[in-house]
Amino acid sequence: MTGIRFLLRFLDRDFMAKVLLLMLLYSVLPLSEVVLLLYLGGVMGKYLTLACAASTGLIGVLMGVSQFKAVLNKLKEKIRRGIYPGREFMDIAGILVGGVLLLTPGFVTDFFGLLLFLPVFRSMIGGLITRRMEKQLKEVYEYLKLYEL
Repeated sequence: MTGIRFLLRFLDRDFMAKVLLLMLLYSVLPLSEVVLLLYLGGVMGKYLTLACAASTGLIGVLMGVSQFKAVLNKLKEKIRRGIYPGREFMDIAGILVGGVLLLTPGFVTDFFGLLLFLPVFRSMIGGLITRRMEKQLKEVYEYLKLYEL
């Protein structure tokens, strides 16, 4: 019975549209990264381009770690006071996605990763992620409340 439901899900038009969009992003993003790196390599020189790509990723990761620590401290404080840290869960999800994008080599992913350090974009992406995980996050909150970080 579960196998039939799994197969029927692939026939769902909305699911197929999401899969096709994901496949398109999976192929267009690396291609755009390569084109941009080749273009900038011709304009600035290949070594300067590689140095810029590496340094933007490194600077972004350092920013991500500092923001993650700040949000984690807010999360701990809210848990100590007995307040559900929904906003902090959203921020952590956004920062983690931004960190993954910054670790991915290239300027396009670095740009989108750095955008996620702005609270507006971080809340949007974090909200999309945490909305689907609300039940699990409430369980995490109850668990953390027991052990009082």
